[in-house]
Amino acid sequence: MLRLLFAGLIGLTAGGRIITVNPDSNSITLAGVKEIAVCATPQTVAIDGKRAFVVCRDGALNEVDLDAQRVTRSVAVGADPFGVVVASGGRLYVSVTGEAKVLVLDETSLSAIATVATEEFPRGLAVSGGNLYVTHFRSGRVSVIDTTSLAVTKVISTGSDSNVSQSIVVKGTRAYLPQTRSNSSNPALIFDSTAFPIVSVIDLANGVNLASERIAIDIADRPSSLPVDVAVTSSGKALVVNAGSDDVSIVDLATRRAVAHVSVGSNPRGIELSADERFAYVNNTLSGTVSVIDLGSNAVAGTIEVTKIPLDPSILNGKILFNTSNRTALAKDRWIACATCHFDGGTDGRTWFFRDGPRNTPLLFGIGDTLPMHWSGDLDELQDVESTIRNIQAGTGLAAGAGNCDPACDVAPPNAGRSKDLDDLAAFMRTLHAPPRGAAMSAGAIRGRDLFSAIGCAACHVPPLYIDRHKHDVGTGTALEQKGTSFDTPSLRGIAFSAPYFHDGSAATLDDVVERHSTTPLTPAQKSDLVEFLRTIDFASAPPKRHAAAR
Repeated sequence: MLRLLFAGLIGLTAGGRIITVNPDSNSITLAGVKEIAVCATPQTVAIDGKRAFVVCRDGALNEVDLDAQRVTRSVAVGADPFGVVVASGGRLYVSVTGEAKVLVLDETSLSAIATVATEEFPRGLAVSGGNLYVTHFRSGRVSVIDTTSLAVTKVISTGSDSNVSQSIVVKGTRAYLPQTRSNSSNPALIFDSTAFPIVSVIDLANGVNLASERIAIDIADRPSSLPVDVAVTSSGKALVVNAGSDDVSIVDLATRRAVAHVSVGSNPRGIELSADERFAYVNNTLSGTVSVIDLGSNAVAGTIEVTKIPLDPSILNGKILFNTSNRTALAKDRWIACATCHFDGGTDGRTWFFRDGPRNTPLLFGIGDTLPMHWSGDLDELQDVESTIRNIQAGTGLAAGAGNCDPACDVAPPNAGRSKDLDDLAAFMRTLHAPPRGAAMSAGAIRGRDLFSAIGCAACHVPPLYIDRHKHDVGTGTALEQKGTSFDTPSLRGIAFSAPYFHDGSAATLDDVVERHSTTPLTPAQKSDLVEFLRTIDFASAPPKRHAAAR
């Protein structure tokens, strides 16, 4: 029997049947056969013969029997796993984003063989030539792991401004990485000088980034926003999935120019080619469909429904609005989506030069509980993101008339109730939660927690939200600030995953924060304990599991 190895948000069985990952339905779909309930918020699937392996954001790896169409085993793999790939020798590799590691499992027993520590935020996986290639979501770097020694042998940079790097595809001697370049060092930002969609290319034989072969998608094809997956044909075409602009750019690799632009469904995140390369299948995660692209005509030949997304219609609409740049109300030239900087509600880890001054991108998890928003604390309701849409994304706005943020959002009339779309966007933002982690506190973290209160940190960062809803001048403001040098107290929930720190990103690590911000002299051991505690501060709860009914 043909042994087909695949990892992504969509794949094909050995018989050519489509399998999709349905994140909001907590399911996978064997198209034309059945929708199968799996673990909460599935991320990717790998297929090996009659079995599929699915990793979910809740920390589980599920094995699915494709003949029986049910989950047969489930094991815990760690906090916020994303990628999974099956390799020769009966091994599974799982990227565990929240713990900066790759877990190696025995495919038969699903028992752990080894754990390989990596740089932060490991994400996409590909196996080729005795190496496992691992993307790092925020840095765009690629770790190369020798599959025999299970050691990281090299880390390849694709550029210091590379970001949103969540997949890697190998074709011959090249690897292709859809990414976004974050032009955060530009002190004079306008909407189309902030983020640039690209596909980086790596020479696998020499382990180097080939800047001369990089595809600048905004030059090759417009509109294009948030490239997240790619398929490469034997004839030298790259099919780039743009999750923000809801389309596929078909680019000739020789000329690095588009030969076609194909609109698909909402928030496409995965693509797979048929074995004969006559068709490409695109997983539209917020439409619950697969677009079938005929590669002879470069047009959509059909659409397959794979799931009915079980979200409340208002929240689903808000989630679509958050993730798309495909409306002039949201973005000029379809350039930027909310998700460009806050992919899945997280942070891009960058500090941007906005008109208010330098601003470090915050996490949006639990944002509805910790109003006001922005470092200046001037957005007092979630609907005030209308200001961001108009002033940063250069959209015309989701509400008619004025933006209600002049001279500032918190002293202008409310934006709530002015527009169903704007209210739906706010409703979705209230659902943003971090993935569960559940790590036990060490003795050092317990000491750090006690120290946190004893030296007065809890006076401003009041548990359980770790805020006080006030602004303070903590000495980080400069003449660049347009709204004063006092800043809203940021929540410390999930702080381990939101580096850099302070409004201007001037503290690279939590050690730097403690060193600069502690008003009480601390010993090195106390500083270490305090940082260890800060790393444990998490979100109290995650959204409940929702399993779609099997069909």
